[in-house]
Amino acid sequence: MSASQEITQAESRQRDFRAGTPAAWFVKSIQTFLRIVLPVRTHLHFRPEDLEMFRGLNKGSGMILTPNHADELDPPICMELSRIVKKQFMMMCNREAFDEYRGIAGWVFQHIGVFSVERGGHDSPSKEFATSVVKSGKDVLLIFPEGEIYYLNEMVQPFHSGAIDIGLRAIIEQRDTCPDFTAVIIPMAIKYRYPPSIRKILEKRVQKMEQKLSQDLTGYELKKRLAGILADLLQKQELAFGIESEGDRFAQLSERVKSARHAILGRIEKKYSDAYNAQSRTIDRVFQLSAKVREKMKQDQSSDGQAEYQNDLTALEEVAHMVSWQPQYIDSDPSIDRLAEMVLKLERELYGIKRPKPLAKRDVFIRLAKPVDLGPYVEQYIAEPHVVRHKVAEELRQTIQFTIDDIAASTTHPMPSDVESAR
Repeated sequence: MSASQEITQAESRQRDFRAGTPAAWFVKSIQTFLRIVLPVRTHLHFRPEDLEMFRGLNKGSGMILTPNHADELDPPICMELSRIVKKQFMMMCNREAFDEYRGIAGWVFQHIGVFSVERGGHDSPSKEFATSVVKSGKDVLLIFPEGEIYYLNEMVQPFHSGAIDIGLRAIIEQRDTCPDFTAVIIPMAIKYRYPPSIRKILEKRVQKMEQKLSQDLTGYELKKRLAGILADLLQKQELAFGIESEGDRFAQLSERVKSARHAILGRIEKKYSDAYNAQSRTIDRVFQLSAKVREKMKQDQSSDGQAEYQNDLTALEEVAHMVSWQPQYIDSDPSIDRLAEMVLKLERELYGIKRPKPLAKRDVFIRLAKPVDLGPYVEQYIAEPHVVRHKVAEELRQTIQFTIDDIAASTTHPMPSDVESAR
């Protein structure tokens, strides 16, 4: 049996829930490590008043932190925040990540307080664990409501409502014995900013991709050159899946991306017709269908079946990536930050990189908005859970979007004295 077949069979086995079991000594070790390495890659900016507010939250109440999720560095930044405010964060993370590095990643995750969730599946153990964290009123439950990294830092994507559902369920269950119990959600905005000096690096990275694709758009503005790279990658996807290619439609590139991902997703859905809700968003359909395919992999251990399921999972991962291919993001505002994010996405596709490296050291502005008390929503939630979940989720998304807009519009590059340094 080849190594790839062994990996495929290992992935197809029952993927058990992994609870977060933080060990104080290990959490401290990781936090110390991050305190050393984060300044090499970032300059973090926390507002003192935000930190004081967080430190002062009532430990008897449930606490749920909901940041936007635009970059791979978001979790380490949250770990640094947990060190500064002296609170243990219990972080929800997709189950696939626990199997990386032959399972070593999972061991590390669990011992710093990360627990798994099977995206798209009915993961009752994960929800029960998360609810217990909120009910305890001791630790902070950390959930990224966007559910995926899109590299769209200035355009917050629609929120999943799981954090709201978990918080309200925790209140209802805990009030059986503690009538005054409540839980709060703390909206958190993370905004990355590159220095203007990265333009030469940006040009170099774009040129390298153009050379690999045998393109030459030297002299054109960067957003046009990136659109050319995206069009080439899109055409390859169209050809691979037998989708009618319309490569000359530069002005309608966004529509081509949307049509391609729906065509790919639709073909796979036909094979698993009971695995999705046609009214769901694309990323939700991807998660639901991926969970269904993995379930099929556990049931059918034949080599042909395994190969087919793995191909379907790979195609679904491509569709998930294509959700972030939003040409209008740089067309409407070709800022350095947005162009750099597009470079990262295109490099991920072109070079097959799982986690592309940022172009340079960045400033990172972290803002905490006013906590939202979920207690007043309980009665309405009992009567109309779907309505309340989605209403509060959208209000949280809007709050974080407004905060990011404000950071983007008002922040310069402050000196260290303007902010509270990591203590």
